Amino acid sequence: MQNFIIVLPEAELTSEQRAKGISEELFKISRPPHVRNPRDVSRYVFGWMPHPETDETSSNFGLFALTVDLDYQIYVHPENNLDGLLALFPEVPEEERAQLAAYIGSSATGRFRFGDIIPSTANVRDKAYMEANGWFPVEEGFDQSEVVE
Repeated sequence: MQNFIIVLPEAELTSEQRAKGISEELFKISRPPHVRNPRDVSRYVFGWMPHPETDETSSNFGLFALTVDLDYQIYVHPENNLDGLLALFPEVPEEERAQLAAYIGSSATGRFRFGDIIPSTANVRDKAYMEANGWFPVEEGFDQSEVVE
């Protein structure tokens, strides 16, 4: 099931920079840069999308959301470094960041479910919420009744 995490700007980073950074740092848990083949083209675990809001005074202007699968399994490379990922969550209390790092580092199976490491400060949203909040605008003249899901 597809879910979304709306990524808020924090510190000096925009919502877009954080969304891309989080996805890239999650990828690095499995494939740290020093073990990758130079031909590898993958760099991200999840995609991201912008809110289509164009009114700069709107609270949704400039926001990005990660498109996530909560059941996605992330494999843990023994030489991973979580510093970059943890730095992208300055709003998460230090104790919680330490718990996340310990959980990932002590993964007995060498992998973990993505949904198990989402910080308490993040809000996971479903497609209905995103639609209701304008993330998927319907173009004028488009007949919504013809959509098949």
